[in-house]
Formats: sequence, structure tokens, C-alpha cells
Amino acid sequence: MSEPLVIVGNGMAAARLVDELAKTSLGRYAVAVIGEEPRLAYNRVLLSSVLAGETGSHEIELRPADWWRHRGVTVRYGYRVTEIDTGRRELKIEGEESMEYSKLVLATGSTPLRLNVPGADLAGVHTFRDTRDVDLLLTLAAAKKRVVVVGGGLLGLEAAYGLAKAGAPVTLLHLMDRLMERQLDGPAADLLKTLVERKGIRILLNASTARIHGEGHVEAVELADGSRIAADAVIFAAGIKPNIALARDAGIAVNRGIVVNDEMQTASPDIYALGECAEHRGTCYGLVEPAYEQARVLARHLAGRPAAYQGSVVSTNLKVSGVSVFSAGDFMGGEGSESLVLTDVRRGSYKKLVIADGRLTGAVLIGDTVDALWYLELIRNRDKVAAIRTDMMFGRALARPSKAA
Repeated sequence: MSEPLVIVGNGMAAARLVDELAKTSLGRYAVAVIGEEPRLAYNRVLLSSVLAGETGSHEIELRPADWWRHRGVTVRYGYRVTEIDTGRRELKIEGEESMEYSKLVLATGSTPLRLNVPGADLAGVHTFRDTRDVDLLLTLAAAKKRVVVVGGGLLGLEAAYGLAKAGAPVTLLHLMDRLMERQLDGPAADLLKTLVERKGIRILLNASTARIHGEGHVEAVELADGSRIAADAVIFAAGIKPNIALARDAGIAVNRGIVVNDEMQTASPDIYALGECAEHRGTCYGLVEPAYEQARVLARHLAGRPAAYQGSVVSTNLKVSGVSVFSAGDFMGGEGSESLVLTDVRRGSYKKLVIADGRLTGAVLIGDTVDALWYLELIRNRDKVAAIRTDMMFGRALARPSKAA
């Protein structure tokens, strides 16, 4: 008889874990997936493409219903788990009876932060995180509403781009002195700002949101310097926080995220966590690729095979506001490192490679990202690059990889 394994959360991490389990231990577990969102798992990275009208909402679904069915997985979406009873090994589901588990995986993801400023509770203040948010923002764009997006990280830029392409006048506010400061150095961020502004998005840096004005509904955003920006709507896209409440209330150890070891186990027997909600060695990644790496490790562990998650080399490789962006590793460079830089502002291209101890340790690319995965491979494998150092800036095709030391 198959062992009941329940996954709480029906996002990208959960879908990848089911895929990996089908490869390693098909039939060993009776898998059930429970999630709050009222649809099958989808590619959250493509939400801005849906908002921009470049992709249909139905096209971002990760797997069709029969894919789950053929793997013997029970999917219950649109349901909220309200409590974990670790003693009885039981889940309580809102409006439903309890569900028992033998092993439990928490893939509860994260929620967007809402700034604690006066006026944040006014009508017209929204977030950008799921397909329901996209539907609401499309309504704003269709009505040509003036929108202020707060946050110049990946999420904010994507929201701004989608809204602008859908027809809304958009102003983007960012507290820091450069866009995507966690992924880009100064020159790369400056170029990205120029390219994004060419798409009709107004960007204000060093902009601290002090208050949102309005009589029952958003009318303007006031900055710390006293200036005001007229607005019909405000979108908070200033970061995310792991969803840990369910675990915390059950007595499962949490910090910023749900604390896990190298096998993705929590401190509670037979309970695991992965993805944006998990904290491994003090780090919550909040990115897709680490979640996928964690899913591979957890699937092997659940199959009874040796596996250990050692952490991830953080990388970003996607289109940001329609601009190709890649960064990985120690792209800022520390003491003892050297940087190779190639800039062509006219073509909208920037490349920076960071080398330390004869190895590629970091990279930033704007515009031309054709060789991004090769650079990431070099960083992860810690390959010696002395033999290709002269040509590696120009890509794999010209770097004669066979000469690499």
C-alpha cells in the first residue's frame, strides 16, 4: 500500500517535486497536493508576460490536468490548509474534513510585502503576485489609470513593464540608488534604467514612499522629500516574505523561513519544506532555480537514496521589462578579484566577468545573454579559465573551451 505524502502548496516547487518523485519513487507514495490558488500550478515568472498581453493566462500552466492524473496525484486547488496536527499527523482543511499524512512537505511559498505607510489600506492599493492580481491590473491598464509601482527589484520592474505595455501611465519608485541592486552592479543597473525608460516608464531612484493620499481611494503618493505623484492606483512590489504561519503555529521551527537541514527536513519528524518558504543554512532564496535543486534533493531522499542540498549559486536569467538580464555568483567582486568589462550602450549591451584565483566567480550580462548558461556552468564547476581568459568575454564559440585548464 502506498504511503500517504501530502504537499501543501500548488506552485512551481510543488510541481517540480511531483515530477522528481515520479522519476525516483513512482508508486511508493500516494501523493496529494493542496493549494489555495484556484487553478493548477503555473509559471509565476511569466505573469508579467500575461499582463503585457504577450502570453495567454492558459499558456503559463506548468502541466495539464491529465499529467497529474497519470502520475496518480490527487490535486485539490482552491483549498486552504488551516492547521497541522503533528501529533495526529493530520491536516485540517478549511470547509473540509481532515486529511492524514505519513510524510508532509510544506511548499507554501511567500507573500508580497506591503509597506507600513499611512494610506496603505486605501482602495486602489494592490500587490502583484498571482493570476488574480494580473486580472485586476489588466482592468486598471484598460482604463488608462495612472499607476505608481513601489519597488525597483525584479517584481516591480515586471509589474511596471506589463502595465505600461497594457496601456497604463506608470511611475516606478525605488528606495535604493540603482535598480535590482541584489542582481546588478552600478553600470548594469544604469543601462537597464535607460532601456526601461525607453519603454515609457518613469523611474525615480532614492525615492522613499512616505504616505499615500486619498479620500477613500488612492489619489497621490507622497515621497519623503515632500514631492507628490498623482496616482489612481499603487502597486506594492517591494519584496516578499516566506509563508511560515502554518508551520509556526504547529510548533515547527522557523526563523525568517521554515528551518530545514541538508535533506530539506524540518525539526519535526517526517515534515519537510522547500522553495520560497524554506530557510537553509540561514538563507531564504526566493528564486525558482534553488527550489528546483531542493526538489531534486528531497525526491532522492524520499526515495531512500543519499542526497544533500549544499545551497545554490544564485543566478538570474530572464527578461526584465523586455530586456535580457543575467547575473550570477559574486558579480561585485571582492579583494583579490579582477573584472573584465565590455560596454556598448548604443546596442544596449553590457558584460562583466569577475575572476578570482584563476576561476570565473561572477558575471553580469545586459542585452546579450546568449552565453549566460555557459558562464553559469563555469562558475558552478569552478573551472580554471586561464587558457580561455583572453577570449571568454566574446562567448563560448570564440573561447576555444577545449583549451580550458
